[in-house]
Amino acid sequence: MNMQRSIKNCLQLLSAAVLITLSLALPAQAQTARGPATPEETTRVEQIAAAGDKDPVTVMTSPDGRWFRKWLDEVPDYFFGPDKGVFWLMNGAAKGELKRVAMFQHAVSAAAWQLKHQVKDPQRTPENLEATTVAGLEGVLRAYENMLPAHPAIRSAELDEAVAARDKGTLAQFVARLPPLPRR
Repeated sequence: MNMQRSIKNCLQLLSAAVLITLSLALPAQAQTARGPATPEETTRVEQIAAAGDKDPVTVMTSPDGRWFRKWLDEVPDYFFGPDKGVFWLMNGAAKGELKRVAMFQHAVSAAAWQLKHQVKDPQRTPENLEATTVAGLEGVLRAYENMLPAHPAIRSAELDEAVAARDKGTLAQFVARLPPLPRR
């Protein structure tokens, strides 16, 4: 009886180990089997970014928003990493629910710019990193302005300052003055 119990326990442990191994291996295999970004995906990302400029909450929670977040993690030929704009938003420029929305809109706007300009990894050159950051913040500012009339409680002095810089044509200089992104 003890031998049967030992065999049963061993088989259960072996089954658990196989399941864990498969659960770790299959997503990695699926990810490596995925090809580069397609023209259709590029168009879709640009459309999601444009729609998010007008109604970011709806877009972020839509099937397109969920598709974008999944695609962002899976597309192998582009690096969509954080930048100074993300760091600035996370550290107080956007608060509460606005933070989550701003982070989404920044990601989709920056990704749309990268795809349009075929910048695979913006962190390889300071110029591309700054341009990607500016593109991401431009999307955030458009979304922010469209959200304010219905949600005045989200007002942010930091984002208002960025809007003023954009309106004066000095958003790039504003971005250049942001605190640096911590080293990766």
